[in-house]
Amino acid sequence: MAGQDDDLRESARNRGLKLVKSRRRKTGGDFGKYGLKDAAGKELLGFGETGLTASAEEIEDYLRGAMRSDWKEAAKGLPKRKPPSKPKAPPKPKLKKLKIDNMLARLPAAKRKEVFTELLAQGGIRIERIVSGGQATPQGKPFVQDADEWVVLLQGSAAIRLEGHQEAALEPGDHLLIPGGVKHWVTRTDPDGPTVWLAVHLS
Repeated sequence: MAGQDDDLRESARNRGLKLVKSRRRKTGGDFGKYGLKDAAGKELLGFGETGLTASAEEIEDYLRGAMRSDWKEAAKGLPKRKPPSKPKAPPKPKLKKLKIDNMLARLPAAKRKEVFTELLAQGGIRIERIVSGGQATPQGKPFVQDADEWVVLLQGSAAIRLEGHQEAALEPGDHLLIPGGVKHWVTRTDPDGPTVWLAVHLS
């Protein structure tokens, strides 16, 4: 009991209070009961008309409540913690708009003669689009060029003949390599719509 009394008395002193304990052993009296006073002697807890009334547990609960109250009051004066700021997202890179062209869009009229459009010339390679409209190569004026030429038919239909070879019909997706120096003839192209070629000239 002495140890408990010392603990309660020390806890009260830390709160600026005074612990009072009854030592009267009168039958039906307040022996073993406690009371609390503030520093000015004002009765706070455990004082009744016939003596002290508080148990050790009630004193302990009161002191714990006072401690929590003191802590809350002290916490009011503390600066509020700012919530952690969200990391800024890195700026999105400004993307350039990609220029896209379509070889089958806005086809030129090729009724009178074939239309040749250069698409790219770089590093010894030249790429062109050829649009035909029913034309054919005259027998006496064959095509011939120094460099190799790779051609693919993209749209329409056609037929082609290389010197020393039979005539071959071409449908969209068909392609062939025409070696440099070899005579060749486009023997027909579609008369009812545009025939579109892609030609790659290799130096």
